Amino acid sequence: MEKFGFSLKWMAVSCFEMRFGDFTVVTDPFITACNQTDLTWENIEACDAICLSHAHWDHITDIPALVEKFRPNILCGDHTAYPMASWLNYYPTFIHPMTPDLELDFGAVKIRALYGRHINLKRGYNDLMDYLDSNVHCKRDPGIAALQGVGSMEYRNYLFTLPNGTKILIWGNTPDETQTRLCRSLQPDVAIIQRSSNSKGIAQKAKFAADIGCKVVIPHHHDFGSHNPAVIEEFRNEYLKLVPDGRFVSPDHGEWVEL
Repeated sequence: MEKFGFSLKWMAVSCFEMRFGDFTVVTDPFITACNQTDLTWENIEACDAICLSHAHWDHITDIPALVEKFRPNILCGDHTAYPMASWLNYYPTFIHPMTPDLELDFGAVKIRALYGRHINLKRGYNDLMDYLDSNVHCKRDPGIAALQGVGSMEYRNYLFTLPNGTKILIWGNTPDETQTRLCRSLQPDVAIIQRSSNSKGIAQKAKFAADIGCKVVIPHHHDFGSHNPAVIEEFRNEYLKLVPDGRFVSPDHGEWVEL
């Protein structure tokens, strides 16, 4: 079994703790409020950097606690950076506005931001804001509420490149031709991909994974809302049908996986 030289732990939804040597990245910190796990932000063991895909409430609620404990760098979209800094009252030096294709070299890993778009939530902007503002987290915290608009418009996927050449993609958009061409050009070894909730979507995501040439698929976001293990099993079967020598890894909450 090929070794890629890193490890990861799935926390909840789109939150992973990823170890690249002595450098640890946490993605989209939403753990404590997830009703599918008893884990909390306190189960994060280290955090040198936070990589944020977008600023919807179900991706950010544990950021203040991690900032207080670890003082990490925060990588996010350039429009997200300013309201994020205000919400956290955080040091501007530690917040990195990640324009598409900007790559930062942290030694143990290079992190490149990729242009993306949130999946179609099938609401006009004003209707979407009314829906998001009604959430308990937005009602409780004006800073979270202020981030929902930019969270609907701006999205960053990320490519992590190790010194040994291993490339890991974390991705969460609709698998259209634009995204497929972009990610195929990167040829990631490992792709962490948002799951779909229906058979049509699963087939599309499996084909996307096969088309971009990854060797390992890891699903995310499959414990948000209704948790259906059969969906993940179908995803596994569809991907391995297209890539028989590939690997499909679906860790449990809080489980470290060496890759």
